[in-house]
Amino acid sequence: MRVRVSGARHLRKISVDIDIKNSDDEFVQLVENAEAPSGSPKSHALSHLVQSAWDGLRSGKHPVLCEEGVGGTYFMRDSRNNIVGVFKPEDEEPYNINNPKGYMPRRGSDAGFKEGILVGEASVRECAAYVLDYDNFSGVPPTDLVLCQHNAFYSNPSSESVEPEFTSGTPEVLKKRKQSKKVKIGSFQQYKQHNGDAEEISRSLIAQFPVNEVHKIALLDIRLFNTDRHGGNILYKEWADMFGKKSIELIPIDHSYTIPSTLDEAWFEWQTWPQAMMPIDAYTKDYVSSLDVEKDIKLLKRKFADSFRQEHFRVLRISMMLLKKAMKLDLTFGDIASVMCRSKPKEASLLEKLCAQAAQGIDKRNEGPFLEKLGELLDVELGKMSQEKRKD
Repeated sequence: MRVRVSGARHLRKISVDIDIKNSDDEFVQLVENAEAPSGSPKSHALSHLVQSAWDGLRSGKHPVLCEEGVGGTYFMRDSRNNIVGVFKPEDEEPYNINNPKGYMPRRGSDAGFKEGILVGEASVRECAAYVLDYDNFSGVPPTDLVLCQHNAFYSNPSSESVEPEFTSGTPEVLKKRKQSKKVKIGSFQQYKQHNGDAEEISRSLIAQFPVNEVHKIALLDIRLFNTDRHGGNILYKEWADMFGKKSIELIPIDHSYTIPSTLDEAWFEWQTWPQAMMPIDAYTKDYVSSLDVEKDIKLLKRKFADSFRQEHFRVLRISMMLLKKAMKLDLTFGDIASVMCRSKPKEASLLEKLCAQAAQGIDKRNEGPFLEKLGELLDVELGKMSQEKRKD
């Protein structure tokens, strides 16, 4: 059977061939795309987990809404009741039509929960973070777009007349009346077992996180201009080898608010940690030097069509330029964060000020001269920072 979704904001007319008997059967299926060739690890990393989640739906293991967060986030389980994935429907994002946490659409506004990202643009960013995490350097769990249908998903009853093709029934409503299931699209991420998150523990324990584990997340956040890296979306997992030696792995999740179109909301929890001021090792520098932002942009265009606009690509170019220049001067991730993040909510960051200065007298559509001028300004400011550090 062919399932079609026509109500998704940026991925209209998606069709998927799916093996179901009736149109209201419960299912979850990866959305195929042209970017990843058949057999690609990136394209199939989630296949068995998605199938396990589908088996779970068939055996009565319904999606469970997570109480935390501001959007609809559902734990998907296999037939043995193990959590295998996390599903975030696009239409349940904050301020979208079916948000289950009370963040309902605002009249006359498409603005999302974070500046520079519109309502309905978060799901693809979850997927983009994984796609751009080459060689899984930063440890983003496998993530991709899926179609999913189940009556456990939330639907605002008043929204049915607005976008009926893209809603589902709330459990409360279904108890009172029959309502057909509807297809939803969203991100599906592998669930990672963990001991806790950085929001739950003391600063003394955070100080014990390995430097390279903190740095791998810092690198990702700067590349993608993360506007929502709080302690709750940095998971930690403790390991012990056969000799009892313990180690800690950090797992970055929740990348809904990356790659914005503006520069005013960068925020990194790790920027105040001691590891942020530690030197960056040669392995990380080599990885950064291998990155090509134009390759990133082509990849996003090919996989996600028009889900990203030119303003988003400009931010990617700016953050990559800053990252590479800072690395060459041996600046730390903490130094870079100080350039990107505001010290006061209403006071522009150094990066914002430099971008405003670089844009003076230049047509916004003329990207080349703007970036060239910004590069010159960054060379001056970062050079000053480097000299000050040498004095210390």
